[in-house]
Formats: sequence, structure tokens, C-alpha cells
Amino acid sequence: MRYKLAVFDLDGTLLDTIGGLTLSLNAARRMNSLAPQTEDEVKTFINNGVVKFIERSLDSDPGEYSEELKQRLLKDNVAYYDSHYLENTHPYNGITEALIRLKSDGMLLACVSNKNDGPARKLIDHFFPDLFDYVSGSVDGVERKPSSQPVERCLDHLSIDNSEAVYIGDTDTDILTAQNSRMCCISCTWGYKTREFLILNGASNLCSDPVDLRSFMR
Repeated sequence: MRYKLAVFDLDGTLLDTIGGLTLSLNAARRMNSLAPQTEDEVKTFINNGVVKFIERSLDSDPGEYSEELKQRLLKDNVAYYDSHYLENTHPYNGITEALIRLKSDGMLLACVSNKNDGPARKLIDHFFPDLFDYVSGSVDGVERKPSSQPVERCLDHLSIDNSEAVYIGDTDTDILTAQNSRMCCISCTWGYKTREFLILNGASNLCSDPVDLRSFMR
């Protein structure tokens, strides 16, 4: 195999979480007397951590919002999602089989996400038990993607050089993360961004089906 390690994004790459994220956000919005938002809207809010997620949700509303409202919405959203993270969430078709094949080829598998660390680990444990060698979500003191810092922590933990690893994600944030980490990037088109958007944002290796991931590793 060409690489020793495959580093995956989580939301929009391994799991379709948009239904669960929308459910939790709208539950929190109802608690704060705000109108619900659609899945298509919520797709535009993700990929830079939960604080930015909440800020984008509020920015899409008319008028200004207070810091107090932002903090309430953030707290309510996190609390609801922590107890409902499995709802309306599922692996993309073929992704589990693709991971099993890569694992059988002797590759190490990692997931590095901007989702809070607790839910990220729980989701991987639930949907992909015993497949991943390293999992990390957003934690205090570590910069979020597109910073290379969370990926560098992964590489250090597994004693892998960045030339021996490939990064797989579905957004422009993932492309930038790979660039900042000096890694090859595979952009998957089954996630939350279109093929055209990914190309416009610098994608050079596009994969449209998880079953084809293995061919990029050879």
C-alpha cells in the first residue's frame, strides 16, 4: 500500500449526521424561542466546531443577537446533542466495508474531527467498533482544523510521518487541513459539499464512492 495511515474527517465523511445535528439545533432553538432551520441551512453551519456552528445559525437570523443568547443556545445545543447523538445519524453506504478492507490491508485508521471530543468518540465506538486506531474531537488547548495541530497530534501518537499518511474529508476545511499538514488529500463527494465546490476550493483527488477509496491508497 502507498500509505500506512488514513486520517478521516467524521461529519459528512464517515457519518451522515446532518439529521441529528439539525434535530439538536432546532431543539435548542425552540428552548430559546427561535424558529427552526432546515437541513440545507444547517449544512452550511458545520465543520469549524460547535461555537462557530451556533454563531452561523444565529447569523442567519434577522437582526443582531446578544452574547447571552449565543451562550444559552450553545449550552442547550450541546446538552441536547450529548443525549441524542445517535438519532438521525448513520454511516454512509459502503463506508464500513471500505474501512474493513483498508484495515485488512494493514493500514492504520484515524478520525480527527472538529466535533466535541466526547460525542466524536462515542459515535466512532458505536458505528465502527474496533476499527480505529486513533480518535480525537475538539478539546481545549488544541486548535481546530484547518489548523494542522490536531492532525499532528494524531501522527505523533501513532509514530507516522505525514508522507506516510493520507487525509480524507468532504469540505474545503478538510482540503486546507491536509495542505497545512503537508499531506495528500482525498475529497469525497458523498458528503456536504458538491463536486464543483470542492474543485473550486482546490480538490485534486475526488472520490465519489467509498468502495473506491482503496484504489487511492495503491
